[in-house]
Amino acid sequence: MTKQAKRRLIPLIVTVAAAGVLAAVIFGPGKPKPTAEETITPPAEVATKAEKPVQDAITTVSKPEPTFDPKIEAEPEVKSKPVTGKLSLLLYKDETTPTPLGSLGDVEAAKMKVSFTRAGAGISSIRFSNIFETVDGKLAWNKYRSDGGEQPPIDDMYLLSTTHELAYNTDLGVQTAAISVLGASQIIINNELLHLTSPTVWNVTGTGSFEATVVDETNNVVAKITRVWTMDNDFGLLLDQKVQNLTTSKLEVEWLQYGPPSLRVDRSRYMDRRRFRFGWELSDEYDPNQAAPIQSSDFLYEYADAAKVGSEPLWPTPETTEDGLKLSWFASTNRYFAIAVFPNLGENRNDSRLLKNTVQVITAQTSGVDDKEFILTALWAPKKTIEASGTLDLTMGVYAGPLKRSILDNDQPYVSLSMRGMVLYQMSSMCAICTFQWLADFLAMVLTTLDQYVVFDWGLAIILLVLIVRTLLHPITKKSQVNMQRFGKVMQNLKPEIDKLKSKYPNDPKKVQSEQMKLMQTHGVNPFQMLGCLPMFLQMPIWVALYALLYFMFDIRQEPAFFGVFQMFGDWPFLADLSASDHFFGAFAEPKQFLMWNMTGINLLPILMGGIFFVQQKYMSPQTGAAMTSEQQSQQKIMRIMMVVLFPVMLYSAPSGLTLYILTSSTVGILESRHIRKHVDQMDLSPKAAPVDAVGKRKKPKDKQGRAWADAMEARKKKVKNKAGKRSFKKKG
Repeated sequence: MTKQAKRRLIPLIVTVAAAGVLAAVIFGPGKPKPTAEETITPPAEVATKAEKPVQDAITTVSKPEPTFDPKIEAEPEVKSKPVTGKLSLLLYKDETTPTPLGSLGDVEAAKMKVSFTRAGAGISSIRFSNIFETVDGKLAWNKYRSDGGEQPPIDDMYLLSTTHELAYNTDLGVQTAAISVLGASQIIINNELLHLTSPTVWNVTGTGSFEATVVDETNNVVAKITRVWTMDNDFGLLLDQKVQNLTTSKLEVEWLQYGPPSLRVDRSRYMDRRRFRFGWELSDEYDPNQAAPIQSSDFLYEYADAAKVGSEPLWPTPETTEDGLKLSWFASTNRYFAIAVFPNLGENRNDSRLLKNTVQVITAQTSGVDDKEFILTALWAPKKTIEASGTLDLTMGVYAGPLKRSILDNDQPYVSLSMRGMVLYQMSSMCAICTFQWLADFLAMVLTTLDQYVVFDWGLAIILLVLIVRTLLHPITKKSQVNMQRFGKVMQNLKPEIDKLKSKYPNDPKKVQSEQMKLMQTHGVNPFQMLGCLPMFLQMPIWVALYALLYFMFDIRQEPAFFGVFQMFGDWPFLADLSASDHFFGAFAEPKQFLMWNMTGINLLPILMGGIFFVQQKYMSPQTGAAMTSEQQSQQKIMRIMMVVLFPVMLYSAPSGLTLYILTSSTVGILESRHIRKHVDQMDLSPKAAPVDAVGKRKKPKDKQGRAWADAMEARKKKVKNKAGKRSFKKKG
């Protein structure tokens, strides 16, 4: 090649090469997009929005919010170095939805599906696979699983809990943030506050596994925070969470996470029985070896009480501190379900029964309005020092399931922690003092035995329980009926004498009453022997205990009466759920407000109960009008009307199992009274004079009521005699 050719070729090659480089720069892919492992520097506005909610929500720590160094652009190296400058959290752009635990398809494989969110590395929802919102949903899914066809809506399955939207104020106005169930809230490292609720600070590392990274100003990793969720048993979860110190110096750490939130109100909203419960160990003074079971009675917060605590903690209280009680577990419950946190007892179940390493203080905050109001709880861990290259273990167990005795009485670790105490058959407010827990537990045992081993139906078990109670009370009922009939017949025979007394002392009612009492004593009439309302009073504790039992007992939830015979007629909802109203005329899609109640349907049993009460009073009341004033007769009439009207109104939305019990008991009572009356008609009930001894004094009756009546009469006579003896008469001068 000649020199002239080379001179022309070389500039051409250089020109082509330059053009190629320029084209590569302009049209090339450029810098690769950051992956989940790379950090992203957010605008200041976004960082503020992500961090602000938690500080407004549950923390009272007054510390500056962290800032993110814009110089951090690459994954920092994990080396043990001292901490330099301010701390911050790495941010991740990955928006992949975390994989849930469990499923809703195979009931045998999983009892629930737990979905997660990167917001706080917590739970976004808990839904059960074989527990349903309504009876209709239960029937639809059972039919689908057995016969196939069109799949019913997933919403029919019971949703235990989900994320809550928390409102907070910013310079841009009111904003909202999603607060996950049991999500991480914040961590304070060496007095620097870092918020953990933002989804961008958590990296998904596996199924139910999350990781957050703390770095310093020089981009060195200071600590790793991991949260790993695993299924422990049917309704149990294990939250394995740790803070790992990756520096050569000590770290002072304070941990805060969200606790069990308030659960949903029952669909009928008949009564709001959401509660916050605690289990604790006794103090070392009373139980030095910690051999006593975990205690849980005599201390709980109703929802309304917890909403009023303000800045005061739910735990500890001045009383628990004074008594030296130590927290073992903490739960949020509603009518049938609970979410509870408890210590990880390990495989051998021999670790500490206390939450002392993970929970020191529990606080609460109320948010939302009206029907959307809820309570968030916060679990404050004690301040801990993590040695260089050390790890702080904050692992805890979680129970998210039904308040079912067969689970909490038999499965570990619930037995070791006495978490059966979460099941409380007790009404609140004024009825709390008259609800005997031991009686409700006994009735639960009796009903369960009758259902599982005798009649195999809850409705028949309730009726059989009525027969058992009525049989035990029959001697008292019979004596009461006999005495009532005797009293009525005697008072009819004494009517002429009583009328004479009223005519003799028309302006002295006290004298009439005194003489009437003497007359009754002369003829052996003893009102104390009537025992008229005693059988009903003896049954009242049973009614109240049964009310609480049928209202709270999970075993009876959505269980039909009489083998579901009524549901064979076009899915008739009558008595399809003994824990709800009877729904004779159908169930409403949504509860309807009426006075104090949310009606879920038109009910028959309370109306029948009112009619039975009317017949019962007419049939059982003795004819005592002669001995009663017009005012007393008027009061008795009012009481009858109240019994006939007030009880059905009060119990209109009560569990149909309870109204079935009362209706059956009243009906059996009428039949029992009829039998007793036939027996009474063959007895001599004519008035008899009180017996006298040889001296002429009347003998005291042998029965306790009769002696009490005679003693009262004698005391009255002595009182009148003493008053007469003290009178003095001065002669008028």
